[in-house]
Amino acid sequence: MAKLNPGDSFPDYTVTTQFEDCTTIKRIAKAKPLMLVVLRYIGCPSCRYDVHMLQVNHEKFMEKGVAIAVVMQSVPESVRTALKDEPLSFPIICDPEYKIYNDLEIRPAESREEMLGDETALQKFMKKREDIQALGFVHGEYEGIEEQLPAFFFMDEDLNVSIAHYAKGIGDMPTAEKMLAL
Repeated sequence: MAKLNPGDSFPDYTVTTQFEDCTTIKRIAKAKPLMLVVLRYIGCPSCRYDVHMLQVNHEKFMEKGVAIAVVMQSVPESVRTALKDEPLSFPIICDPEYKIYNDLEIRPAESREEMLGDETALQKFMKKREDIQALGFVHGEYEGIEEQLPAFFFMDEDLNVSIAHYAKGIGDMPTAEKMLAL
């Protein structure tokens, strides 16, 4: 496969989540548009914060008729353990073999400079870091590729992609609130 663009069809992968051993992207969408956010792993404080903020805004996504799912390089047990005190209303697709990442060319950064991104993205990330610290999220177990860049896809109920965003750095992702506005 290759990078997805608006107008492409998102593959209906058979996946494992923290809730189910075998489901598909289409079943996760439940005949609704789907916001699919691709992050690193659950032990990453930035990723943990993003998951938290999606949960905080989950009802608003539901009011708009949009399902949410997150892809991570974590195994299901790690996700369940990390989220035992904050149950989620949406699934985390566990992809420790990087199938989705590799198929869709969601690549890791090649350098620290690329990971941090441009000055605007870096400033955005520094603000996010303050929020992460205020909520008390600390680094957990390492799983996956530390330099992994994020991405997100918005698709209709038939998995037709209308937004495909491949981040150019760790700060090059919209907040949950901005995703909601989309």
